[in-house]
Amino acid sequence: MVRAIIETMVVKAVEMGSRVLVPVDNQECSEAALLSVMSRVWEPDTSFLLCKVVEDFRAILGEAQVEHESALSAEQEEYRYNAGLWLKQSTRAFAEVLPRVEACLEFGPVVEKLSDVAYSWGADYIVLGSQDLGLSTRCALGSVASSLLRQAPCTVEAVRSSRLKHLLHAQGNVSTHEISQIISAPPRKIIIATDLSSGADAAAEWVAEMNWSPDAEFLVATVNTPSHKDSHSHLLSMGAAYTREKYHLLQVESLLKNHAGRIVEAFGLKRVEADIITDESPANGILTLANDWQADLVVTGSRGANRNPDFRAGNTAVGILDRVHCSAIAVQMDAKKQVKFHWSQSEAAKK
Repeated sequence: MVRAIIETMVVKAVEMGSRVLVPVDNQECSEAALLSVMSRVWEPDTSFLLCKVVEDFRAILGEAQVEHESALSAEQEEYRYNAGLWLKQSTRAFAEVLPRVEACLEFGPVVEKLSDVAYSWGADYIVLGSQDLGLSTRCALGSVASSLLRQAPCTVEAVRSSRLKHLLHAQGNVSTHEISQIISAPPRKIIIATDLSSGADAAAEWVAEMNWSPDAEFLVATVNTPSHKDSHSHLLSMGAAYTREKYHLLQVESLLKNHAGRIVEAFGLKRVEADIITDESPANGILTLANDWQADLVVTGSRGANRNPDFRAGNTAVGILDRVHCSAIAVQMDAKKQVKFHWSQSEAAKK
């Protein structure tokens, strides 16, 4: 009897539509994330939650706010009221494309509140707009993505575009049409960053099961940290170290081929490459590769679908999500559900 109840609960959980949380604010990078979400084709019954978090001015100012308490409180309330109006307007526009949407306005620390909402609402996927560090002051969510990844119960995507960044630098502001033209294009150069662990299989499996653009290229990459040898070591011991290093590289190559194999099965050998990068820092190695290869998207694995500090996302996934100059997706290996979607092949996206 108990087993039958459990099996029924599992079936119902599978049948439930996916839940996608979209943190928003009124900056260009947030608008880019909204437009990106709206340009995709999601699984049936996917629900969306647009969440705007208003930070407490007083918490930011500390003791300086005491003598201006009443003025700050009035300004805070006015800002919260205007944020609510903006959120309603944004939700109505979103609902014209994806009608299964609701919105919430939260008050407090951004990462903490978004994390609370993600857990209480049961988010399966989080998409937020983000700029790289050079433009972090333009976007309140710019530094949130990597911090949220450490606490999120699910996969996190940071929508980011170097083309949009350069346009903002050149013009100071960008129209909704210009953002849509840039952000709705499906990614064509995709890096799958792997540490060759069993946990990294989740990212490769997710990529293999997605419906990408027909001309998409894939690069499965791992970073090999160089061994440090004592320059005063005896010649014989140096030879032994070289032998061990060579054997290690052979093992890395073998593991990398295994990880790339699933992608090759899905998309064919001509569209998939594999590469071993040598760098002191795995995150820096992937960032350099993404720049050199002009990647549109970096996908990496993550872990820790809970709030236990011992099981949160590692430094490599956080570093990639925080600093890479293109969009990045950290696929959480132990999330209860992996969300699927694909970018629409609209005429705007093809340009």
